[in-house]
Amino acid sequence: MSETMSSVPVKVQAADLTPFEESTALLDRPDELRARAERDGYLFFRGLLDPEPLLQLRSTVLDVLSEHGLRAPDADPLDGKLDLARLNQLPADQMRVDIGVTAELYAAMQRLPELHRLPHQPALLDLYRKLFGTDDVFVHPRHIMRAMTAHPSTGATPPHQDFPLVQGSTETWTCWFPVGDCGLASGPLVILRGSHRQGRLPVGTGDSDGYWTNWGAQLCAHETNWVGGDFAVGDVVTFPSLTVHQSLPAVVRDEVRISMDVRYQRGDDVIEARSLTNHAERSWDEIYQGWSSENADLMYYWNPDRLSYIPWDESLLEPGARRIC
Repeated sequence: MSETMSSVPVKVQAADLTPFEESTALLDRPDELRARAERDGYLFFRGLLDPEPLLQLRSTVLDVLSEHGLRAPDADPLDGKLDLARLNQLPADQMRVDIGVTAELYAAMQRLPELHRLPHQPALLDLYRKLFGTDDVFVHPRHIMRAMTAHPSTGATPPHQDFPLVQGSTETWTCWFPVGDCGLASGPLVILRGSHRQGRLPVGTGDSDGYWTNWGAQLCAHETNWVGGDFAVGDVVTFPSLTVHQSLPAVVRDEVRISMDVRYQRGDDVIEARSLTNHAERSWDEIYQGWSSENADLMYYWNPDRLSYIPWDESLLEPGARRIC
């Protein structure tokens, strides 16, 4: 007898989680690192990143929020406390609900050079060289920064795979890290351990709030091995594009959760062309306007003629046949 497919999205709570297994000790043992990645579909590292540039970026992003009138007047320099009354006045049709703020504010965040430098930290490049077994690591320029708020139009991201949204190679890895400390109450990312071994899952629909409701992965009732935990600034979790993941619902409602999603792949793997565009849907010339010469190394650093492309497949986002569990 087959099991019943669960509704999409699945409401995972902090109490449902098994703690992340830390992989920092395996950075000097690449074969074991790759074996754990194949087994679990994720790798978690404590303190992989230098906190200083993360906190500098956090301060700059919070300044942008202040310029748009969204921070609480009494907030400390690195405090993410919001002015909920001002936030709730923002029209829903101006929001990037996948990001947590308006499209205009998100474009301002994307213009920050610090945002685009973080993904090139030596610690991250070293990690993916070891994981991929090659020095030819390509950093996608389409970096995502989320400033998730409690605006009525936003919600927790349901369980999904990145592959239908990113496409290209299934061996493209996402790196997620908070820009500042992020406890479970702030709604961090959690992972369905081993879910990558199921291959690409059919897309389902659900009745939950959240921008990605119609892109959620169909899950079965027995697929409950969720892992997660508190993140300190500098902690990182990374996973391939077939691993199912989601965000927890935020219990803390008056603070912004700032985080980044960055993607890496082998330089000779296929890529879909949208991965070379800016996530705020602005031209790169607009993003780079006003940058100083010291950031020239971040501008158009990729060679499009060197990459191998695969076309976008819209059918990957269409609801699939009901999964038999």
